[in-house]
Amino acid sequence: MNLIAIVTDSSAGVPQEIAQKLNLNIVPVGVQINNKIYREGIDLPVDDFYEQLDKTGNVSTSQPAPGDFLNVYRKVAEKAKEIISIHVTSLGSGTVNVANLIKRQISIPVSVIDSKTASMAQGFMALAAAKAAQAGKTREEILSIVENVRKQTAIFVAVPTLKYLARSGRVSSVKNLIASALSLKPILGVNNGLVDVIEKVRSYPKAVQRLITLIEERFEDINLNIAVLHTNAPVKAEEFRVKIEKRFKNARIFVTEISASLAVHGGQGMLGVAAYSGLDLD
Repeated sequence: MNLIAIVTDSSAGVPQEIAQKLNLNIVPVGVQINNKIYREGIDLPVDDFYEQLDKTGNVSTSQPAPGDFLNVYRKVAEKAKEIISIHVTSLGSGTVNVANLIKRQISIPVSVIDSKTASMAQGFMALAAAKAAQAGKTREEILSIVENVRKQTAIFVAVPTLKYLARSGRVSSVKNLIASALSLKPILGVNNGLVDVIEKVRSYPKAVQRLITLIEERFEDINLNIAVLHTNAPVKAEEFRVKIEKRFKNARIFVTEISASLAVHGGQGMLGVAAYSGLDLD
């Protein structure tokens, strides 16, 4: 165990094998189905989640349970001397508040960081912190790295249907989008911690293609890490990865599932990209 332990929550969508490699500790987000709470990645199989999401409108998300935070913090506190805990934007979740509450019960210092973003944009921050911790960086150095990653990270997700966004009510501009034209497909992004519609495209294939140009407009193909994101669409995600690989020949690219805690707002079939230009995370 490193002297400084890094913790994040499952909404980051970090692939398990990468998290294990970098000793990244993950607190499960809660998903409520028919008034019963499940822990993402622990007692909620992906197939069961999407089956229930399609069957019922009574599916929502919640911040991690205090007990789950306490369990993770206490476990890492047995070996680490300090914890840095990086979480999904506080404008969309109470996770940061729960972390700040529980840290008072831990015997070692805990620094809680609001990522002000979501999914693998948050995940890249956590991975960079974990790699820095493995390298023996100090708390101040790791926090500086996390802030730099925040500035060099972007996320965009194409949504094939407005059904789930309208149901969840989490994205403020969706009502206007529905009223304007049902044929438009939104691209979601994160601005100042708020998940919202950043563009409206005439068809879903065009929205997916636009994801590539959005990355092109913001990043050079140098030290670029790209996470191809999807919700229960691995075949389409792999096809999309190939297209991205042709454009960004020098990028490090991997495919990962968007967490259930975010998929509840977009349903199956979403494709997205999160990109980070900076340190080599291999």
